[in-house]
Amino acid sequence: MNIVLRSTLFAALFFSLTMPVMAGDVLDQVSYAKVNPPAVQENVFKDKDLASKNADFQGFAKTKVEQLNRNHMFSRSRMEITKQPDGTYRARYHQIDDTSLGVIVRRSQSKSIPFVGILSYTEQVFESVAKSPDQFKHSSFAVVEVIPNRHIFSYQKGRWN
Repeated sequence: MNIVLRSTLFAALFFSLTMPVMAGDVLDQVSYAKVNPPAVQENVFKDKDLASKNADFQGFAKTKVEQLNRNHMFSRSRMEITKQPDGTYRARYHQIDDTSLGVIVRRSQSKSIPFVGILSYTEQVFESVAKSPDQFKHSSFAVVEVIPNRHIFSYQKGRWN
């Protein structure tokens, strides 16, 4: 009797685990919550001063990223070129990915620094290999590393620092 019961349980378990799942039945049993992003954003920007500082910080962030790209020690115009043991040359340069730019502005508890802005972006490292350094002007480069960056700025005396 014990063997028959085990065999029946095993067969039922095996059958239920190998049976295809009907997606429609499972989805009908799930309840969904809808989030309305504009409503959430609407509450955040009811504070006109915060909205204004957010717009200011976005302009400041774009200018700052352009400056960082221009002044980087290993920008494309100052790429690092090294000779490899096999006689080829490897070139590397860094560039900030403009599409990864993110900004957040928040109020601060401080009276002297009323707002804080966070700038985040990814810095990409490009690399190429060629037989001579002159070939890098027309060579194609590939992304070999992505470096996440985050900078915190304060709004003080009417400007972002």
